[in-house]
Amino acid sequence: MRKIKTALIVDDDDAFRTTLQSSLRRRGVTTRTAATVEEGLYALEDGPDDLIVLDYRLRSADGLAALPHFRRACPEGVLIMLTGFGDIPLAVEAVKAGADTLLTKPIDPDRLLKVASELRTDAPTAPPVRAATFNLDDVERDAIRAALRETAGNVARAAQLLGIDRRTLQRKMKKIF
Repeated sequence: MRKIKTALIVDDDDAFRTTLQSSLRRRGVTTRTAATVEEGLYALEDGPDDLIVLDYRLRSADGLAALPHFRRACPEGVLIMLTGFGDIPLAVEAVKAGADTLLTKPIDPDRLLKVASELRTDAPTAPPVRAATFNLDDVERDAIRAALRETAGNVARAAQLLGIDRRTLQRKMKKIF
């Protein structure tokens, strides 16, 4: 466990972003901010941070889809996704996509730093390598989740993307999930 010295906050809510930035700075953390995924990834080109805080719901992008990009840009940093809409399936998806954990808003800065410090190890680790899977249920589940994510949960539109009937998709969702 090591102290968090630098942080990057990626959130499109100006008030939340600046308030969290001020709170972390008062605790001795050098903090940068970004309002979009692109700004956040650009900021990481200047160097990695110990902590990246990424919002799940951004106006211009899906934070969940951006997680692998942040993990590649900063493999040694602690990557925490924040959401106001936390649930267990989302937490599982976030960790699979590269987050170290998912926390809900509003977040206490002391708790954020405590969790991040506990997740930060002395030895940097490479991101987990996911073995290729050819289990049909897993492939189908991933395709359905991607289609639902792409359509913001609209089952009819997701079924169109998958090239199947809406009722067929609903039956598959009951079986798989």
